[in-house]
Amino acid sequence: MRRILGWAAISIAACTLTCAHGAPAWARTTHPTPTPLPITIKIKQSQQKIEHIKQQLQQARGQLHQARFKVQNISVQLHETNGAISRVTGEIGDLSAAIDITQRRLSVRRIQLADIQASLKRHTEALDKRLVDIYEQGSTSYLDVLLNSTSFEDFVERLDFLTFIVRSDTELIARVNTEQHRYQALVADLETTQADLDAQRSDRERKRGQLSDLADRRRELLYAATLQQNVIQQHVQQLEDLTAAQEAELQKLIVERQREEAAAAMRARLAAQQARRAAAIAAGQAPPNEPMGSGQFIWPAQGPVVSGFGMRWHPILGGYRMHTGIDIAAPYGAPIVASDDGVVLFVGWYGGYGNTVIIDHGAGLSTLYAHCSSILVSQGINVQRGQAIARVGATGYATGPHLHFEIRVNGVPVNPLSRL
Repeated sequence: MRRILGWAAISIAACTLTCAHGAPAWARTTHPTPTPLPITIKIKQSQQKIEHIKQQLQQARGQLHQARFKVQNISVQLHETNGAISRVTGEIGDLSAAIDITQRRLSVRRIQLADIQASLKRHTEALDKRLVDIYEQGSTSYLDVLLNSTSFEDFVERLDFLTFIVRSDTELIARVNTEQHRYQALVADLETTQADLDAQRSDRERKRGQLSDLADRRRELLYAATLQQNVIQQHVQQLEDLTAAQEAELQKLIVERQREEAAAAMRARLAAQQARRAAAIAAGQAPPNEPMGSGQFIWPAQGPVVSGFGMRWHPILGGYRMHTGIDIAAPYGAPIVASDDGVVLFVGWYGGYGNTVIIDHGAGLSTLYAHCSSILVSQGINVQRGQAIARVGATGYATGPHLHFEIRVNGVPVNPLSRL
């Protein structure tokens, strides 16, 4: 038991020492400090990220275009459906008005028909009563009328009168029958018209109901398509923001690389100057005077400025971005000259700049010449103001042949027009 407690105490003491002072010396291991990646590799990795994001952005913009087209198409269909509903509603209103007119005409015709039928009934009853009287009393009544004539002329007059009565009754009944048939035909025609109008209105009501259902479905589709468009729009905006952030990070890496290369070039230049100075002193000669650029810049190419320094809409990547130089329009292959004396700091492919030349002019000044079709100088050599260093091209992010020209002060772009 004492042995167990003793090991426990030793273990606790060891733990206390370890917790207070870290791992024991025999357990400590040293890890080598990771070697930082060169700036060129970081720039390449950043460019790869940007290209990957741009591919995603291009795909998302294609999806956004399709979503917008879908929303527009559904909106047009919904507009057409609402227009059809309005037209059908107008037709229903016209049919209702026509039905009202037909009903009023039908009511008038039915009243007229009732009057004619009443008149026919009165005349028919009068004729029937006369016929009944003749049947009950026989034909003697007519004969009595004739036989009671006082003269032949009176007889003829009474015969004409009786003939007129019979003929008038017959014609009146026939005329009333004709009017009755005509108004019955008018009533039947109006009833047929009203039934047809009612059927048309029922058909229009059914069609309006179908169109209303269709409009509801299309409104739902439009709502869903609009939501989808908004989601894709947010995704595109996120990718654009990410691309802008990556572009800014790349720009920082490029500035850092420029500073490193400028420092290396300065050290090499100073070493060369010191070597030449030492050689001149050893030979008993005066040390050479080797000034850098004058700080006065000339135009690097002949042509108009087609895009100035500052914020602009990027012609390839889209969106408003900072344009860190000026674009000078010039024919493909036209010469590009050094804007001032200096040392070539960089030549080669420089991301979206394409084939690029960077010249260090000393005193923190440097110039950049981008989108070249060919380069005529090599890194580390001295160049003179006006010396041809490259030719105009359209490499990198360029929509056509031109020279992108920058002036930087301590790596920060400034408006070249203020120093040309």
